[in-house]
Amino acid sequence: MTDPVVHAKAYPFPAPDHSYVFEAGQWSALDSDDFDVGGRTPVLAAGSNQSPEQLARKYADLPEIGPIPVIRGRLNDFDVVYAAHLAGYGSMPATFQNSPGTTVSVFVAWFTATQLDRMHATEGNYSYDRLTDVWLETDHGQAPQEVFAYTAKVGCYNHNGSCLSLAEISATNRKFASATQSEAQEFLRDRLAVGTDLDQFVSDHIADNVVRVGRVAAMRADAIEIGYPRESLLSL
Repeated sequence: MTDPVVHAKAYPFPAPDHSYVFEAGQWSALDSDDFDVGGRTPVLAAGSNQSPEQLARKYADLPEIGPIPVIRGRLNDFDVVYAAHLAGYGSMPATFQNSPGTTVSVFVAWFTATQLDRMHATEGNYSYDRLTDVWLETDHGQAPQEVFAYTAKVGCYNHNGSCLSLAEISATNRKFASATQSEAQEFLRDRLAVGTDLDQFVSDHIADNVVRVGRVAAMRADAIEIGYPRESLLSL
């Protein structure tokens, strides 16, 4: 089993540089548009949901849930930034944010109703939204006419008065400063527990829910509002 601190610092976890199909804990490259998405819902992945490793964890007890096509693409006027909360497993997770002129790499997961229900159950700090007025290009097939996403309910992490992008997720014409997970945790540590060893800092908010809640409250106090047009469908 991976050390919890190592796991937290590995967010957003490895993702391929191409489209793929995830099924029963495994994934394989998807090299063509020869797949049927009829009856499925297209959901943008902002952070760890791009990773087959994270999908394997989220669907671990549902091996027969069927394949999930995960299509690589590019989303214009958006970026992927750190959210103003901490995941229960210790990472600073991601959310989308409006960023005019930026084009960010994304994946679109096409979920059946059952697959989507399970994903909803893992997104407790987010709302489930229908995005409006977006430009999305995908590697295979035409972009969906409508697309959905999970949006951090408390907004974006405030780093020196601005959002902070995930360095691990590529983008062109990026407007915000970027940082790796470890660097973002260091920024938070220097704000809330200066002088503490980074691994100890992360371990503390993994092991102690009271500590984590207190740190999240501090992050929320100056969180940056999310600015892209959307229709919120569910608060999860």
